[in-house]
Amino acid sequence: MSLSQSVHYEIMGRRGTRWTIVEVVNDRKIAVEKAEDFWGSKKYSGVKVLKESYDKESHEFASVEIYARGGNRKTSKYDQTGKISPCLTPDDLYRPDGRRAIWELLGNTLSDWMITPTELLHSLEHYFKLYNAGTKLQNAIQRTAVAYEDDNSSIQERMRKITKVVDTAIEIMKANQPTVPSLEVGRLKPVIEVLQDKGNKRFLLTSAITEYLRPAVTLSDKMGRLIAMLSGSRPAWVLEILDQMIAELFLHPSILGQMLGEPEDRGRFMIWLSHLQAGRLNLMGEDEHSPVFSDEILRLNGFLSEGKMPQVARALFNRLKIEIDLSKPICPGGLVAQLKGLDELKRAIDALQSDVGAIESLEEALASRSSRLLNSQAVGEMLYDTKSPIDQLNALLDLEKYTIGHSNKRMVANFMLPVLTRPEYESIFVGLDGGQPMQRMHDLVMLQKRIMEADLTEMHRRKIAEKLDGFCRAILDNTQILKKLHNLNISLQDKAKKILGLLADGYFTAGDCATRADHQVRLYMKQPGFTEGLITGLDRAAAEKELKAFRDLLERAGIAQGQQAKAPEHEETEETEAAEDAESSGETGDAAETTEPQA
Repeated sequence: MSLSQSVHYEIMGRRGTRWTIVEVVNDRKIAVEKAEDFWGSKKYSGVKVLKESYDKESHEFASVEIYARGGNRKTSKYDQTGKISPCLTPDDLYRPDGRRAIWELLGNTLSDWMITPTELLHSLEHYFKLYNAGTKLQNAIQRTAVAYEDDNSSIQERMRKITKVVDTAIEIMKANQPTVPSLEVGRLKPVIEVLQDKGNKRFLLTSAITEYLRPAVTLSDKMGRLIAMLSGSRPAWVLEILDQMIAELFLHPSILGQMLGEPEDRGRFMIWLSHLQAGRLNLMGEDEHSPVFSDEILRLNGFLSEGKMPQVARALFNRLKIEIDLSKPICPGGLVAQLKGLDELKRAIDALQSDVGAIESLEEALASRSSRLLNSQAVGEMLYDTKSPIDQLNALLDLEKYTIGHSNKRMVANFMLPVLTRPEYESIFVGLDGGQPMQRMHDLVMLQKRIMEADLTEMHRRKIAEKLDGFCRAILDNTQILKKLHNLNISLQDKAKKILGLLADGYFTAGDCATRADHQVRLYMKQPGFTEGLITGLDRAAAEKELKAFRDLLERAGIAQGQQAKAPEHEETEETEAAEDAESSGETGDAAETTEPQA
């Protein structure tokens, strides 16, 4: 490790929805050449190179993408296709884009009246209510005309064209009204049989269902009536109509709470929604702590699981994205709890979804929500309440664990270096704040392990790990622990065991500190008769047990057997010189008597 290195290049490859670091190099040209090779191997759906740099004065990290191949987000089967255009014929009003445009223009009014675009287009009563509601219809026509880019006509001319389309649609409703069948107590089968051979059967059946829904006083009542009509024996065209009408009911924000119930923990609510969208809501009731859902919603779930409700699945997918984006708290609790709720939702989505494009689309929404949560003020308030820098770093690592999105994780990491470089914290990190130096060394090792396990860039991990190792080295120099251990009036074998025990139990950070301890143990082990000294006076069984225990201790300490001792990359310390004196004199027994350190 070297603090002098401030730039490197990370080659990242994508498999499925995840980007992982494939290789880290220090040369830009080599990085790009290797990235080209990885892309040419066809093993990755995307390859990119990030230039990672560190400013030693400001202690800030920066990341710039310098190469990219593939890796663009795949289109989800739930993505809306096509641009909303003005409805220039009556048929345009009834197509998906036309109904979507009606909701965008009149959504607030339709929400107040608890109806959908399809209901508006199939009921004269609903239309006349809109016509008589002041200027709502006129404003919608005007907004459409303004957005309609046609250089050959004025806004007034465009408004007249759109008004004519609306008037024609009204005439169609009037002409068909006498032939719209009546649904008696929701009995759909007789009506289907009557309409089966008619050319306008879809319009007539939709009108009949709209009229049947009109007396309903709540959205959940409407939803219940529609779900009750679902049956596996229905003709495909009938299921398509029910699919469309149920999907449009989910445009109303309140319907989900009415159908699922909305707990205080919105993260849990969104997990329920993600299960329903995937047709796997029934799995949420397998343990005694799961909620009990209504028969109606489980019936709809069954049709979703069979892929028979594609429009409903798309509507629920869009509702999930909207719920993620809402500013309401995800769950009770602070910043870590909020991010944890999003992370649990992400794990549920990854387990439920098979469409890569859908997963990436939702992960983008989750990453965007995470980014809004991870603002400087929120993180600063969290750290302000945590006085110890050790606790601050652990709190930031808790954030990182649940943070979604590489850029967001980098943001969290950028809060760490300032904690490590604040002058007033240095005495705490090096154990001069009245605490136990050995405990502080252990704290630093645990922090370093968490850093190396975190999903950070290679440069973030390396720079932070180096800083922690520097603090541990300062404690090692101040306390002279290795020298005190060497001067104990015990055998070389016991000295080696003590150092190995400290290594195994996490008292030497990876880097210079662990190298010093490793080097001192190897010097002891190189002494003539070291192995014999381990088993002197023991019978065969006890000797084998002792040797095995020593091998296990070496393994736990991370020292490979049979390797030659290598000098650490630092100036020789007094304890190293003393160990080398022991090597030259062939010492295998007792050393000079000294006081036992608190190790």
